[in-house]
Amino acid sequence: MLLARISRAVCVASYMLLSAATLCSVGRSDIVGFEDNTRYSQGSNGQFYNGDLGNNTSNSQGWSSGGIHFSNSYTFDTQFNYGYWSGFSYSRVNAGNLSGFENQYAAKPGIGSDGSAHYAIVYNAFSGNAVVTFGAQVQLSSIDVSNTAYTYFSMRDGDQFAKKFGGNSGNEEDFFKLEIQGFRGTVATGSVDFFLADYRFADNSRDYLVDQWARVNLSSLGAVDSLKFALSSSDVGQFGMNTPAYFAMDRIEFSAVPEPGSMALLGAASAAVWLRRRWKRGSAR
Repeated sequence: MLLARISRAVCVASYMLLSAATLCSVGRSDIVGFEDNTRYSQGSNGQFYNGDLGNNTSNSQGWSSGGIHFSNSYTFDTQFNYGYWSGFSYSRVNAGNLSGFENQYAAKPGIGSDGSAHYAIVYNAFSGNAVVTFGAQVQLSSIDVSNTAYTYFSMRDGDQFAKKFGGNSGNEEDFFKLEIQGFRGTVATGSVDFFLADYRFADNSRDYLVDQWARVNLSSLGAVDSLKFALSSSDVGQFGMNTPAYFAMDRIEFSAVPEPGSMALLGAASAAVWLRRRWKRGSAR
């Protein structure tokens, strides 16, 4: 009778361990690289999606990749027959060497991170324009970022709205900073800063503009369920930042945070196995 009870306990413990292991396996690393996105906007020649559904109407639904939601707001002005957007677009434009607003959907590297075809373009004039929503708590590992071609050449050469970084002398201390903000619910968990351009060095030879993909470590943000972004620049005018408020993004790497219930289940199963081992040792004496 006792042996039967122990056998049942071992079976239950084994089942619980298996179930807990299955639940916790969602903690494996996942990478979102936008390669699953195949819908493109009207007039893009199959090169990008900016929220335009092709029916001359506004759209604020956003879009998803790898089960993760990316905010997007596309507004069509019927009076002027013109559309504009904010938040996230995805793109496979490979014209990284062309300047100007007309090339706003190109990352400066010309291709996605690690040579992939797709990447995201982020237009984030104000914090909260672009929001990544995971739908559950995750632990972020990293994210790849770069300048867009539009912003890169605007900073390098100047344009009708923005100054040339460093000025004509090269001595002016300019910068373009991306702040990546983690949130769990409405509570901020922290932020990570990355400079997409930095001309503040005493030695001008150290000044730089990012023109390749850079991997930014986000592990310090802890468990989050959403990300927001903020851009700031040394070039500020009467109406705010003059530097084009764009950056490119790719390869979000993260792992799911196990639910408390699954952790408790794993603990209970481990305790049952421990008791079984204790009984066996006692019986062997």
